[in-house]
Amino acid sequence: MILNPLFAKYLRKTILFSVSFFNAAFGIFLISLLLGSCKESDTLGRNLIPNSDKSQFKSSSKFNLLTFAFREDSVKSDEVSINLLGSYVDPVFGKSSSSFITQFVSSSNQLDFGPNPIADSMVLSLTYSGYYGKIDKLNGLQKVKIYKLSNIIYKDSAYYSTTNPERFATENDLLTQQTFLPDPNGKYQSGTPIQKFHLPQSLGQSILAQQNAINSYGLASVFGGLFLKTANDFQTIGNGAILSFNLINADKPSKITLYFHNDTSTVVQKYDMLITSDCARINFFKHERNGAPELNNQFADTTLGKNNIYVQAMAGVSSKLWFTGLEAWQDSLPVIITKAELVLPVETSLIGQYAVPSRLLLVEKSTNGDYTSIADFGLSENYYNGFFNAADNTYRFNLAVYLQDMLNKSRANKGLYLVPAASAIGANRVILKGSDKIKLNVTYTKIK
Repeated sequence: MILNPLFAKYLRKTILFSVSFFNAAFGIFLISLLLGSCKESDTLGRNLIPNSDKSQFKSSSKFNLLTFAFREDSVKSDEVSINLLGSYVDPVFGKSSSSFITQFVSSSNQLDFGPNPIADSMVLSLTYSGYYGKIDKLNGLQKVKIYKLSNIIYKDSAYYSTTNPERFATENDLLTQQTFLPDPNGKYQSGTPIQKFHLPQSLGQSILAQQNAINSYGLASVFGGLFLKTANDFQTIGNGAILSFNLINADKPSKITLYFHNDTSTVVQKYDMLITSDCARINFFKHERNGAPELNNQFADTTLGKNNIYVQAMAGVSSKLWFTGLEAWQDSLPVIITKAELVLPVETSLIGQYAVPSRLLLVEKSTNGDYTSIADFGLSENYYNGFFNAADNTYRFNLAVYLQDMLNKSRANKGLYLVPAASAIGANRVILKGSDKIKLNVTYTKIK
């Protein structure tokens, strides 16, 4: 057990209680629970506390919890490690879609296409890193529209998932639209899985005509990049997937390959335009809740959060947790909290089809609306936790410092926000039990 550093200073008598957030009275714990549940704390305290002054079990209703889900606004989604494309229709969360923009850089600044170069073909290759949803047979069918950028994106600018991509490309910039069956597992290819799209020869020919400009000013001066827009209007509930691409994979970089020939060579030549860490990239997310009555009901009536709460990546859904009833601690103060483990059970009915996030975070929100970490997060990964525990289908958090600060009134009780750890690069979602089923196991020491 990892303890609050303040424990050593204030150790007197240790009281363990488990609070389950029901409105009903809390059951009294058996003494054997203490002996088996916090051995490290008991060992430390036993040598210091006289037999006449040892801890007693107490039941308590000093903590209550309010929980509810809400729509997320946006997330910063530029220059992320993974880019997302595609859509799926979740039976609970509705339809979620992702599109992205990327720039390209020239593989050489000393290009020589030779006399009268003629474009033969042009292929966009994207390196897969995974998927979320269904890709089997027609259940995973996807449609994408590919646009040439008409306005520049800048790597040193900040872009968010709700940024309007029409700032950079309009319907007049449409190059092609293609329907494809994803192959992120490499079932129909060897080596690293790649998704390929054929681009118009006319785009290749226009680039071949700009050799000198590319050598002098870079590829972006003549070709701003591509916008890949998901355009699935045929998916039904339970179908589709969000596809993940590692565009800057060092071993298998994503790129455009332009194949061409010229007047002096009969051998087909090629020119690569690469996606590297120097390229600006933006993910765009969209969520349609028309087929999501459970979520919509809770958005309209937050009291339903006592039953279930929801978290979805791609700036979809987060949940708020609010501790109440702290005034009931006044008779017990001063105390030092040594551990406060919040246990959030997962609703598992769809977990086989939709994997839950590997980690969630409990954070606060600053006055400007940004999420900020709490002190417990900075102590250590093992201490704070937040990882999904497949053994009992729970997420667990240690909030000892956070609760201590609230009892000491050194922190305002503004509530905590339950969010995915990778909202800008993941698509996972999870349904959790609400406040009626969430538990808080607190170990604290009373100070005389």
